[in-house]
Amino acid sequence: MADSVTTKFHAFDRQDTTYGSDGLSIGTSVFVPKSIGKGQNLPVHVRWHGGALINGGRVYEPWFPKWTIDLAALHNAIIVCPDYRLLPESSGLDILSDLHNFYIWLHTHLPSFLSTAFSGQAPKPDLSSILVTGESAGGYMAVQSALLGETKGVKAVIAHYPMIDLKDAWYSEPGRKVVWGQSPPEYPEGWLDEQLEAAKSAGAVTHRIPKESELDLFVALLLEGRYTELLGTDSRLYPLENLENKRGQGGKLPPMWVFHGDKDSIIPIDGTLRFLEVTRGEVEGRIVTGQEHGFDNDEVRLDEDWVVEGREWLKQYWP
Repeated sequence: MADSVTTKFHAFDRQDTTYGSDGLSIGTSVFVPKSIGKGQNLPVHVRWHGGALINGGRVYEPWFPKWTIDLAALHNAIIVCPDYRLLPESSGLDILSDLHNFYIWLHTHLPSFLSTAFSGQAPKPDLSSILVTGESAGGYMAVQSALLGETKGVKAVIAHYPMIDLKDAWYSEPGRKVVWGQSPPEYPEGWLDEQLEAAKSAGAVTHRIPKESELDLFVALLLEGRYTELLGTDSRLYPLENLENKRGQGGKLPPMWVFHGDKDSIIPIDGTLRFLEVTRGEVEGRIVTGQEHGFDNDEVRLDEDWVVEGREWLKQYWP
């Protein structure tokens, strides 16, 4: 794909492919550093996109933190960005199925894809040196990767302001809520039920970028306390329950660093604090004061104080 399609990936060449999941072909983008020598062995950076498991897309640039791209470029890492099925057209368990099937593809098909799609560079992925990151719902996917055992070759996980405690009242109880620091708009009566009913007969959606003028399904679910209902009841969908099961079985987490802004009005910081408390000494965390959701925007550079802290932690494990 032509480099002109993107702006943040100027140091990379891009090719798109798909991975298979439950009979579907789901989009994946692979970025290889332009500066590498032919046949070079490179670490891998897997990035899961955010959007409340409802919105987003694998390389939607406004939601792709530039500092993580710069970090990959610094280490000559291959960036792999998968899409996954989204709510409400698909279920929470469908999303976990995509999570699992993507990692199968990563380990079984990425090397051959690189050798053909990037034949001039012929890079070799070091699948024993994987960094997994994700923001918000992508942070949920990154944490779930670790909790559900998708850890082959994973040296470290970084979760940006992740969705963790999805049984919190924020998601499951109706009420007046402040979102993005303000009261959300009024929704027409029955609007949410209409959206959910229409989704039952729709096909799978793996990419959705909401328009600013549109009513937001996630906000509607929060106001009515129905997000948990939409996600599903299976315990595997809930990180804190997965953590409890993993610890009960004596399982260990890969090195993990979690950060969250203390003014987040989209994904409550309480879930991250609870996760850090339960994993005390096992997961590192940084609470960034005065910051709202998605604060690691394009103004953030690798020399930002909290990014430097994360990089110091990361260099113990990856690449």
